Amino acid sequence: MKLDRRYWPWVILSLGVGVFLLLVLTRPRQEAPPVRPRIWQVEALTVKPRTLSPVLTLYGKVENPALMRVTAPAASQVKSLPVHEGERVRQGQPLVRLDPRDFEPRVLQAQAGVAELEAQMRLERERHASDLASLAHERKLLELLRNQVKRLERLRHRNLSSAAALDQARMEVERQALALQQRQLAVDQHAARIAELQARLDKARAELAQARLALERSQVDAPYEGIVAQVAVAEGDMVQPHQLLLSLYPLAQMEVRAKVPAPFQKEIADSLAAGQEMAAWGESLGHRFRLRLRRLAGQAEAGGIDALLEVVSDAQALRLNMPATVHLQRPPQDGVVPLPYAALYGNDLIYRIVEGGLRAARVIPLGDWHRNGDQSWLLVRSPDLRAGDLVLVTHLPDAADGMAVTVKARREVD
Repeated sequence: MKLDRRYWPWVILSLGVGVFLLLVLTRPRQEAPPVRPRIWQVEALTVKPRTLSPVLTLYGKVENPALMRVTAPAASQVKSLPVHEGERVRQGQPLVRLDPRDFEPRVLQAQAGVAELEAQMRLERERHASDLASLAHERKLLELLRNQVKRLERLRHRNLSSAAALDQARMEVERQALALQQRQLAVDQHAARIAELQARLDKARAELAQARLALERSQVDAPYEGIVAQVAVAEGDMVQPHQLLLSLYPLAQMEVRAKVPAPFQKEIADSLAAGQEMAAWGESLGHRFRLRLRRLAGQAEAGGIDALLEVVSDAQALRLNMPATVHLQRPPQDGVVPLPYAALYGNDLIYRIVEGGLRAARVIPLGDWHRNGDQSWLLVRSPDLRAGDLVLVTHLPDAADGMAVTVKARREVD
């Protein structure tokens, strides 16, 4: 049977596909090369436990417990304000002057009130002395009038005197008795009047003292050498009573308030109670200064309790609320291992190198250790660390238990 030429191209295409499939199926197969695990070249540190003093690093801010806030004693106008915020002032230097015309009239008015009451006190004492002298005369006069009535009564019995004369004499006796009673009352009330005047005088003197104090407080000078922390008004401003004018703090009483984590609170409290001084120093914006731990705060918060440390040197460059890093020297600890921070993973994990592989170990961080001056290492303690162990100090981002490594350099701690 003869094939129609129209089908020849399809036959040729089918033969080509068949030959291609045959070649693919019969090609030689190559074995995949074996996958070799990557071995990291790392540095290791030889463990050598020793007795060292950890340094507890705290973070806080600069404060001053003697911060003085100057307020207006009364409504007035700011007459003079010769200082500026942040300016260092000497003791006795003028800080602010309020208009004295707002205070001097009150002083004069209070002085007049005191003088008036003092004059009334003198007048009352003189009146009392006069009443005492008059009282004796009043009694004598009453006695004379009563004797006169008795004589007139005898004369009346003899019809030698008129009834009108006797009645008139009796009226004089009653009138004199009333006058004597009023005089006696005035004498008896002297002590009460003196007490009332004395109370009013004391009140007037207190008002005078307040007026003088307000005048004195309207002219404020620096009580010590310090720094002007804030200026809240300007010259010409009208101020109200108790309005803040400016604030000032002394350089001699600078402090740092830093938060102490809960695990270290008892240790620090015990040291303070025993009178053991813990060496401390601080850093703030590149400035270094010495500190002395003074006390713990009176109340704690969720994050811990605040430690208050006195700045004992180089306080001139410090300002309120500056951030500060505090380094507090803890008592010596036995069996601790110094490690660079690169050896720590997370908060408490390191890796030992055992037979070419990594083995995880949990540690207890104790604090910093300043090696060779300013180089900061971490002091740790762990039951898994023995003298002579190798600890990974090259920080590997994917470090895991069992990872293969090779030690290219071994370091020793001086």
